[in-house]
Amino acid sequence: MANQRRIKIQKWQEELFKPHRYKIIYGGRGSGKSYGVADALLLISCREKTLVLCGREFQNSIKDSVHSLITQRIDALELSEYFKITRDEIHNIATGSKFIFKGLSFNIDSIKSVSGLTHVWIEEADTLRANSWTVMKPTIRDNDSEIWVTMNPKNREDILYREFIACEELPEETYRVKVNWQHNPHFPKVLVGEMARDKARDHGLYRHIWEGECLEHSDAQIFKDKWDVAEFEEPAGVHKYFGLDFGFSRDPTAGIRCYVHDNRLYITHEAVKIGLEIDKTMEFLEQELPDLRTHTIYADNARPESISFMKRQGLSIKAVEKGKGSVEDGIEYIKSFDRIIINERCTQTIKEFLSYSYKEDARSGDITNDIIDANNHVIDSIRYSLERCMKRKDIDYRTWDMEALGNLYNN
Repeated sequence: MANQRRIKIQKWQEELFKPHRYKIIYGGRGSGKSYGVADALLLISCREKTLVLCGREFQNSIKDSVHSLITQRIDALELSEYFKITRDEIHNIATGSKFIFKGLSFNIDSIKSVSGLTHVWIEEADTLRANSWTVMKPTIRDNDSEIWVTMNPKNREDILYREFIACEELPEETYRVKVNWQHNPHFPKVLVGEMARDKARDHGLYRHIWEGECLEHSDAQIFKDKWDVAEFEEPAGVHKYFGLDFGFSRDPTAGIRCYVHDNRLYITHEAVKIGLEIDKTMEFLEQELPDLRTHTIYADNARPESISFMKRQGLSIKAVEKGKGSVEDGIEYIKSFDRIIINERCTQTIKEFLSYSYKEDARSGDITNDIIDANNHVIDSIRYSLERCMKRKDIDYRTWDMEALGNLYNN
C-alpha cells in the first residue's frame, strides 16, 4: 500500500487526517485547496475502508463532478495500481474504499438511502442551498462520519458562510482553514500578472477571486453602493408592489413585495423556491408575501399559460410588456432611487444584489455595459413589480411621489 510519508503534505492538510465532524476549507483561486482535499481523501482511502460521496449542488453529468480531478490526482500520486476507475465511480481495490458522485439539488432526498457514508465532500459549496444543507447534516450520521467543504465564499448570507465563517463560535468538532494562493507552492507564475491586473482594475473583485473574500464593493456589481440591509418599520398606508418571475428547470420561481417611501425602494418580503409546481405556486406566494390577495402581482409574460391558470384560481395577476431594452431600463430605474433597503429576512435578494454583475471584456478585462444573465430572478421580479411606473418616460420619475402614484392604480 502507498507509503503516505513519501508524499509531501502541506501544513494546512495535516489536520485533514485527524478526526473532525466538519472540515471547512475556503479561500480564493489558485490555492490548490481542491487538489489538497482530493489528495487527503485518496490517502485516507488507502489507509482504511471509506465510502466517499463527492457532491456539488448542481451536477447534470459526471463531467460536472470532481471525478476527473480525483483521477488526475491518482496518477500524480502514483497510486494507479490501487484504483479501478469506472465512468461513475472510483474504487480502491486494496481496501474496498469507494468514491461516488452526485448532484445535491435534485438528489438530496435519495442520498438518505445511501448507507455507510464515511465522508462527504461538497465542492463549490458557496452554491449550496439551505435546504440541501438542512437535509445533508442529519443524513450523514454514522459514527465518525465527516463532512468536508471547499468553497470560495461569495455572499455573506450563504448558509455555510453564516454557520462556519461569520459565526462568533465554531460548531464543535470543526476544523476551519483559509487557503489562498500564498499557500500553494506550485502556484503558476503566469497567474501573478493576472492577479496584479485584477488588483489594479477592481480591488473588490480581486479580493474575492484571489483572497477568498466575499464579493463586495466590486465595480462589476450592478448595484454597487446603492443598497443596504436593515430592519425597518413599514409606514401605514403605503402602496405595495408585487412582482413574479416564473421558474424554469433549475431556476427558482421568485416573487417579491416592495414599496416606495421618500424616494427609497424598500424590499419587505421574498418568495423563492426551486421546483415549485404551478398548482402550488399561489399557495406559496400567499404564504410568503403578505397582502397579496388585495393587490395585483405583475408577472413575466413568457408564461401566459401559468398566468391564466393563476387567474382561474382567483389571483389578480397581469403580464408585463417586456421589450427591447426593458432589462436595462428597469435596472436604471431601480438605481434611480436614493437608496434600496432590503429587509434582512430576504436572503436570496441580498445574494442577488451582491452577485448581479456586468460582463468583463475577455481581452482587456474592462467592465462592459453588458449584463450577465444570472443571479437575477428576484431582481427581475422587482422590475416587473415596478413596470407600471417605468412606462411614463415623459416624466422624470425621480421626482414622483410614488406613494400617491401607487394609489391611482386599481388593485
